[in-house]
Amino acid sequence: MFFGRRAGYLVAFGISLLLYLKLQSQRLGGLFADLKLPDNDDEMRLVSVRDFLDGQGWYDTVQHRAMPPEGLSLHWSRLIDLPLAGLKQFFSLFATDDMALALTAATWPVLLFILYLAIIGRVTSKVFGYAAASFTLIAAAVTPAFGNSLFPLGRVDHHNVQVICILVVISSIILPGSGVRRGVLAGLAAALSLAVGLEMIVVLAVAGVVMTVQHVLDHSGSTDRLMGYGIALGGAAPLLFLLQTDPSAWAVSRCDQLSRPILMITSAAMAFAVITYLSRDSVQSKTGRLVLVAVMGAGTLVALWPFLSACREGPFSMLPPAVRELILNNITESLSATKLFLRDPKIATTLVLPQALVALLLGWHVFRSPSGHRSFAAVLLVFVLMGLAGLFYQARAVIWGLAVMPMAFGVAMFWAATSDWKVLRWSKPPVLMIVAFLTLYPQFFAQSPVFDSMLGLTGQSPSEERKLSHVDQDCSGRTALAGLNTLDPAGILAPLNMGPKILLYTRHSIFAAPYHRAPEGYLNGTQAFMGSELDLAQRLRATRADYVLVCDGQAYGDTDSIGSRLAQGNPPSWLDPIDTGSGPIRLLRVDRSGLEPLVNGS
Repeated sequence: MFFGRRAGYLVAFGISLLLYLKLQSQRLGGLFADLKLPDNDDEMRLVSVRDFLDGQGWYDTVQHRAMPPEGLSLHWSRLIDLPLAGLKQFFSLFATDDMALALTAATWPVLLFILYLAIIGRVTSKVFGYAAASFTLIAAAVTPAFGNSLFPLGRVDHHNVQVICILVVISSIILPGSGVRRGVLAGLAAALSLAVGLEMIVVLAVAGVVMTVQHVLDHSGSTDRLMGYGIALGGAAPLLFLLQTDPSAWAVSRCDQLSRPILMITSAAMAFAVITYLSRDSVQSKTGRLVLVAVMGAGTLVALWPFLSACREGPFSMLPPAVRELILNNITESLSATKLFLRDPKIATTLVLPQALVALLLGWHVFRSPSGHRSFAAVLLVFVLMGLAGLFYQARAVIWGLAVMPMAFGVAMFWAATSDWKVLRWSKPPVLMIVAFLTLYPQFFAQSPVFDSMLGLTGQSPSEERKLSHVDQDCSGRTALAGLNTLDPAGILAPLNMGPKILLYTRHSIFAAPYHRAPEGYLNGTQAFMGSELDLAQRLRATRADYVLVCDGQAYGDTDSIGSRLAQGNPPSWLDPIDTGSGPIRLLRVDRSGLEPLVNGS
């Protein structure tokens, strides 16, 4: 009763924000003392922002200190760099450069989370009521996917912006009000999502399908909403493309960023929406509308299919087979839920369990509740199931359903808590408490002895693959790498995940980084260290690197690999150890007089 009123909802909003900030306070020390960020993409984003402020051009998104002399072409958008640069400039008025970067990395995700809370809370309260909205806010604050993945302090990549855009799109589908205005807002948010990255393109397509189904079923305002969505998306996407793309690259087709193939899709969507709108009076029966949209959809697909052939298999399709296999079989976010469960069942369970439970609870709501909010809940169910299905494609696709996960939980939990369980009413409190706990805190269950005993994991050590995921963590902070700044700028060959950190914390260049536009960067950061002495020598000759860097005591693949030997202090004669005076890193200078005979003799 309390949270069903506006005052209770506002209290829930405040509690949610405090919970989020309390959880994030654990990251403050590492962020401000060591500029420690969540992952490689955040580090590379801050490097890009810093270079942009130092004079690198708006259209120049190449990281020139990575993979020199050509540089590493990044497929990211300056539209994210711009607000980050503004925050950095503001904080630079009263803080040092490093502190301004840390304040920027701390402030940006907090602002985005507050915006996310405000949107999802308002939409849920207007459609489903204040009590469901209160459940939703609490879920958003404590669910690991939000506090640890999307909005942790230091998260400056673009995925959180995309999730907010998707939330706006889905909210526009279920909110009452002017169909045209809601559709236009959804289309603009969709265009922005595509401009900053293509990870959500499947979700945006499904949103269009949902609007089309609503049009066929003659839902109130649905035709106007579809028209607004198509026109805004088709009109805004080219403008954002022109804004962020170098004119010399306007004719270049890319599969990993907004370019000609994607613009063809958005233009086709606009044409589809306009024709559907113009035919609304002449084709009024549901059967007629279904036939019309089916014919137009099939025709559009046939017309676009040849032009999209290069992009149908995703951005990795053009990579060399060895690099593609390396990414798809070794990078955690590229694994399917099935493969991830075999490799690390704890992580897989933490990802799958919340999605599955919410889908089941919401499905129960959709099929058992009386008409009213059921159609809106069905829309939420579509996108939750998308996220669940996406997990079994690649773990990173869990983001497809995250935007509405808290709303789906809040709506389903409120309905379950207030419905009549009849003869099972005695079981309602414990059942719902268990479901809530497993949904909001799956990590506690996955790390518990109960989980270990269920899978027979008791007493087992982590898998080798799991160990490898933690390699170099002790060497990844600014303090550990500070000694490198005593050297003149040079080229360093380091393990894959060390590259962005070297760029952020030092003045040196790198030859290995986990970005698909530089396939050699993957091989330089893996095979060079997990292979033989000859493998490392060949990579050093190809890159012309001056130094090799490893983390002391770490294992790179097998214990007898060249990287593991270097980490144990057993370098070959043509690598000379250098004392940097800081941290657990091992830096070795390349002696080319000893390197060349080894490579030539092979």
